[in-house]
Amino acid sequence: MSTSSDYLDSKRVTDFLFYFQIAAASIFVASQLSVMRQSISGVSITWFGLWLIFLLINLFLSIAALRHDRNRISKQTFVLYLVWVIAMAFVFAFLLWQGAAWTKIDTVTAAITISGSIAAICIARIKHVPITDPMVQASFAVLCKAVPQLTLAWMIIEFGGEGISPYVVVLGHITISLRLTQLWCASLEGGWDRNRKGIAIGEISNELTWIIATVVWLWQ
Repeated sequence: MSTSSDYLDSKRVTDFLFYFQIAAASIFVASQLSVMRQSISGVSITWFGLWLIFLLINLFLSIAALRHDRNRISKQTFVLYLVWVIAMAFVFAFLLWQGAAWTKIDTVTAAITISGSIAAICIARIKHVPITDPMVQASFAVLCKAVPQLTLAWMIIEFGGEGISPYVVVLGHITISLRLTQLWCASLEGGWDRNRKGIAIGEISNELTWIIATVVWLWQ
């Protein structure tokens, strides 16, 4: 049986995760902007652009999860994705302002992502599943994060990774792990509904492909 002490311990953990990620988003913006003032080598338009779409999809899923279960952790999850959407939009806008050019790698990334999205929509229609279904949204999230991070490794090999902040590389692994931890904490209170499962699928694919990109970045 849970006690008030257990509740307070859980609250402290989730609050720490929440505020740490807010701070991490601020560090992400500051460090990445600082690096991109000097160089944008290895940074692609589709990487940041599709990352923004990925966050928007998870923001949508977090809103749906919040409507299903308005517990405290679900509210924090929604706020976190909102903060990250704002942070990524700011960084993406700065990248464009720095004169980032569309490359062949962006074309390949966009082609794979669009083709995969069309395939997901067709499969959903065949199975009579709405596009707003969390699992369909999760497939979009995987395409918007896994594909550009894999082609990012290609981008780094061709152009180097000087435009990627070391803080962003490290914080990427930390914040993904913390978001998954917070999601797990939310599931303890509200269960694993389809919205939370969709978010988890996207974040796990995010971490796996970020490991690959990190290895290439370190090797370069």
